[in-house]
Amino acid sequence: MSVVTKKSFTFRLHTVFAAILIFVLLLPLSGGYFFRIYENELVRQTEAELIAQAILISSFYKDAFAKESNTSKNYGAPIAQQTEQTDAKYKPFPPRLGLRASDILPPRPDGTVPSAPLTPTEQSVGKRLTPILEEAKLSTLSSLRVLNPQGTVVAGTGDMGLSLAQPEEVARALTGKYTSVLRQRISDEPRPPVASMSRGANVRVFVAFPIVQNNSVIGVTYLSRSPRNILKALYEEKESVLLAGIFILVVTGVIAWLLSYTIGRPLRALNLHALQLASGDKSKEKLPEPPIAELAVLVQSFEKMSLTIEARAAYIRSFAMHLAHEFKTPLTAIQGAIELMIDHPDDMNQEQRLRFMGNILKDSERLKKLVTRLLELAKADVMQAGHETTDVLEVLNAVNKKYTPRVTTTIHVERVFSNIGADILESIMINLIDNSFQHGATGVHISLSAVGNMIELDFVDDGAGISAGNMPKLFTPFFTTRRDSGGTGLGLVISQSLLTAHGGGIAAIPYNSGARFKITIQSLPATSA
Repeated sequence: MSVVTKKSFTFRLHTVFAAILIFVLLLPLSGGYFFRIYENELVRQTEAELIAQAILISSFYKDAFAKESNTSKNYGAPIAQQTEQTDAKYKPFPPRLGLRASDILPPRPDGTVPSAPLTPTEQSVGKRLTPILEEAKLSTLSSLRVLNPQGTVVAGTGDMGLSLAQPEEVARALTGKYTSVLRQRISDEPRPPVASMSRGANVRVFVAFPIVQNNSVIGVTYLSRSPRNILKALYEEKESVLLAGIFILVVTGVIAWLLSYTIGRPLRALNLHALQLASGDKSKEKLPEPPIAELAVLVQSFEKMSLTIEARAAYIRSFAMHLAHEFKTPLTAIQGAIELMIDHPDDMNQEQRLRFMGNILKDSERLKKLVTRLLELAKADVMQAGHETTDVLEVLNAVNKKYTPRVTTTIHVERVFSNIGADILESIMINLIDNSFQHGATGVHISLSAVGNMIELDFVDDGAGISAGNMPKLFTPFFTTRRDSGGTGLGLVISQSLLTAHGGGIAAIPYNSGARFKITIQSLPATSA
């Protein structure tokens, strides 16, 4: 019964890139929307304008009030003594409002009938100041009012003679404290077009500025104005906004090109190369080197892996061909001998039967030996270097003692250590020595030396040597010149696999008299020993 695995949802690289670019495009707008940075600036700009207007109106009102000769010295509400500023010459009033930091209050309550009428002085000053405020409104578009110490409108553009003492900003200003608030703006008219002079905002800025004279509050300048709508502000700066939009689009396009060139193109090439490798295409075309270091490492690792896979596949094909040949020969001989014994049972004498049975036994023993060596080769191919520490000189002395006097040694180092197991190193040495003796050598000389971070073991015998034609075939599986005497042709191949697994190697070196092999293995630092 087959198990159906649920396919997980995946995204194409182009989809991910498109999402990233969309986020890049939306980043300026989303930042302004969620943090209301630009709208806050519009609110503060409106408050700053109202503060400037309030200061001027306050100055006009104080001047007009001072010219009235019948003004009482006790007029106004005394205020508490305030701490002098560091620089008493300047008294700035920076904007304080913000859409995130300030609460938006309900609309301003309507004016009420005051408890006391205006004084003659207030009426006189109001008549002089009101026309000026009416004219100023035509240009500033602000709502301008001047209140007396009781909160009654003395002069302004509306609510004349009514009390506006209820709003909290007015109440605080009557105590001598500048106050600004945001209030909801509810309009009965439809939202004006972008190009209209009306701002169409949903909030309104209210500023209550105390008019202080002789440390007493003689009135309050009460102003209000809607901040510019953000769309209207952007429309007024449409050329700059258009240029900024074009700039953002160009930058986004450059980012898209960079992403495609530095990530998309190398990944597409890598994917195509992988598909070619999977389909058996042995194209030697080199992958382009990516400009990103991590991708370059990935490409190098992939190329190394593909070369390893190709080499392994070639090795398996060659190995399978040789293996089939090695098994076919004894199996064919066994089958032929058995068929003859079955087809001609009466035509064979006892001696012939024994000869055929001996051949069958001999071929069976060869097959058994081949299977054993193949298992050894399989283990060597998958072996990985461990954390062993072997005294190479100690192993060499043990082998020398076993074969004395036919094996001699020359030592060029004191003590060297390697990561290969002692039993593995000993078996490789014995295999080389036995090969020499089996091919007619009477003596083997082994030289031990160290070159850089590698240890070298040089084997030289006094045998007939290796012919130039056989030299390239020495490490081919199943190649042997001793097939008749039981050679399998796997000894050197197994030794090569074991040494390669431990970071070393073995090579046959042409020599004038006799055979010469050089083994190299990694050397461990003295501290590791």
